[in-house]
Amino acid sequence: MLEIHLFVNPLGMRCFRCENDVLRVDQNLNAKISYQFIPMFNMQTIADTIKLYQLSPCDLKVRQEVADTLYQVILDYKAALFQGGRRGRQYLLRLQDSMVKQGWHYSDQLARQVAKQSGLDLEMFLEDRHSTIAKEAFKKDQEIAHSLGVTTTMTAVVYDSKEPQYGYLIPRFDYETLIESYRHHTFNPQQSGKEFAEQYHPHALRIIKSN
Repeated sequence: MLEIHLFVNPLGMRCFRCENDVLRVDQNLNAKISYQFIPMFNMQTIADTIKLYQLSPCDLKVRQEVADTLYQVILDYKAALFQGGRRGRQYLLRLQDSMVKQGWHYSDQLARQVAKQSGLDLEMFLEDRHSTIAKEAFKKDQEIAHSLGVTTTMTAVVYDSKEPQYGYLIPRFDYETLIESYRHHTFNPQQSGKEFAEQYHPHALRIIKSN
């Protein structure tokens, strides 16, 4: 079985396509797939979001608005995940699809609408999206990225049950890269699974597998 952990910008279009690539993988590989999306929050994702939506990079008010929105979207995603991994992923993909089509128009109303479309218990979702447990889940995601040295989105960490002691890093993840890497057992031509595993303290690898 392959475990895929994809680090994403929850407001990014390219990551939206990457996430859909993950969903196509099990149709073409003779292997079971387990996957999760890990949202990233840092200066780079904020800058990328500003550029993506063609906002003013020099406006501090705009930068703060983007940061606040990105943070709340991540909390919303974590709240949706509390009602099941599948529903959580559906929520994130539906939200991204809405924002990609509508542009920079995130709101509480949109969050409610997407939650309903994703089959979430709305009352529970509205309570959880501002909860301490959602904020703790957010912090854990950032700790995972830091522990594994992941600083950019569209990065995937893959575990193969045949080699459970190793993690494979795939930068600039896409569907074709994963398929070819799996079939030829070269997940990263520049770095073997063993090198990746040895580069980080084993605790870092355990963090992501226990998340």
